[in-house]
Amino acid sequence: MSSSSYTFSFDEKQTEKLKEILLQRGFDISPLNHGLFRATTRGVVIQAYKTGKILVQGKEALEFAQGVIEPEILGKASIGYEEVLHPEYFEAHAGIDECGKGDLFGPLVVAAVFVDKQSARFLVDAGIKDSKRIKSDSRLFQLAMEVKKKAPYGFFSLSPLQYNDLYEKKFKNLNLLLAWAHAKAYQRLLQVQSDCHRVVCDRFAHPWVLKQSFEKIGMQDALEQMTKAESDPAVAAASILARAVFLEELSKLGKEIGFSLLRGASSKTVEQAREIYLNKGKEALRKVAKMHFKTIQKILPETSS
Repeated sequence: MSSSSYTFSFDEKQTEKLKEILLQRGFDISPLNHGLFRATTRGVVIQAYKTGKILVQGKEALEFAQGVIEPEILGKASIGYEEVLHPEYFEAHAGIDECGKGDLFGPLVVAAVFVDKQSARFLVDAGIKDSKRIKSDSRLFQLAMEVKKKAPYGFFSLSPLQYNDLYEKKFKNLNLLLAWAHAKAYQRLLQVQSDCHRVVCDRFAHPWVLKQSFEKIGMQDALEQMTKAESDPAVAAASILARAVFLEELSKLGKEIGFSLLRGASSKTVEQAREIYLNKGKEALRKVAKMHFKTIQKILPETSS
């Protein structure tokens, strides 16, 4: 991103407030293809997208971002201060995140991404953020490609069959399985980035759960667990890669079984699981679903009360 282009992520209220400010300041506002609106005035062009992305460009983009967006909408200074406020984000390290643990269908995917000062800066400027905040699949896949271009990465994926076998025969606990998979993803990253000696991930359970998995691979001193770890660009990048791989593999599983598999764990996914069970049988269901979910147990006659 050049010095005359800045990207922000707004929620719906912030976008509405921006539009009000632009109208008050005399911007020309017009429709934007595949977006919300385009606003122009001398020296500044603003494009607002349905995903919440706000792109500010032009010779006076910096002045507008620092003079209007930061004080009137964000309520804080952010441009150019990331490295001052969070220098640890720009030190060489890896971030780890997973996707699929809360989805009834599909694999469990854990990704690890390595950044240094240059690649972390690129990811921040490219708008990399926690994948749960990205509403568009096309945007997600676009960002995943950007991550792959700029940062070494590794990922570890468990198909539903593998997941079910490990859960039932070895771990019998989701957090223990998750911790083991995190360590596996880190090992995959080390194969391409052997000098990665610091890794950040979200604290999803008691700290010892993840620590013991990293102790088993001799890397416990590299591990840093933190709440809201997705604010770290390496972790955010890992969340994007993990979700992109999850969606690709979920689609493949659906084609293999003849169903367009749903995401999440809503009542609709349970009904789809019931339909698969009734039409294809339990073994077919094991190939696409995480069988320890309580909702799955309720639709199996041999285990239902």
